[in-house]
Amino acid sequence: MYLDNSAVHLEWIEPPADEILFNFVKRKNNKEVFKKGTTIFYEGDVVHYACLVTKGWVAYCLNSICGESRIACLAGPGRIFGLAPAFCQLPINISIKVLEDCETYKVSRDDLIQGMLADINLGIEIVSTVTIRLMCAFEGANIFSSLSSPKEKLIYYFVSLIQSGEYKEHEDWYELTVNLSHARIAEIIGTTRVTVCRMFHHYKNVGKLKNDNNKIYVHKGIIEDYEKIGVYR
Repeated sequence: MYLDNSAVHLEWIEPPADEILFNFVKRKNNKEVFKKGTTIFYEGDVVHYACLVTKGWVAYCLNSICGESRIACLAGPGRIFGLAPAFCQLPINISIKVLEDCETYKVSRDDLIQGMLADINLGIEIVSTVTIRLMCAFEGANIFSSLSSPKEKLIYYFVSLIQSGEYKEHEDWYELTVNLSHARIAEIIGTTRVTVCRMFHHYKNVGKLKNDNNKIYVHKGIIEDYEKIGVYR
């Protein structure tokens, strides 16, 4: 796929955990289920465990000084969140909210430290995961803020989901495995729900977007618009 060769990887979505880390957390067998709309971590909390998502999606939410909340990152199946906060034990400046009914496996700070001491490969993977997460957060914030129009940001949103592997391919269409509401997408790209609705309507009219059985399908022609933005090799 063309996007695999892009010079800029749009990884504002939490990258999947490596198999060694995934299996380590699952073996602890500390499962917890959260309903849509639940806040798992609040801004100002001190986090004592990390969470591996096996079903559903959660969002990292940033709050402005005006009290406005914005989605800054997504974490879904195979992703782990809370690693860095669990280690540093400082109050977090974000909140973690459940976007879809969610199944997670928790792992405590003590278990993580013991695992790192017992297995150097696990320790390397944990450090790598935390480092990549920081890089992705900065990249996503920088690119979203550098795009001038809501249309460019919406295209970036679609392409980032595809590039992160959150799709199923059907001939000339990508079926997105993440189907957020227009209001949620507006939060992510920094515009209004009405604007997102208008852009969806436009892309449906030109044959580059469609809905079927509560799924969003993005036509591969969206990549042509993505190339015009300039975020490519």
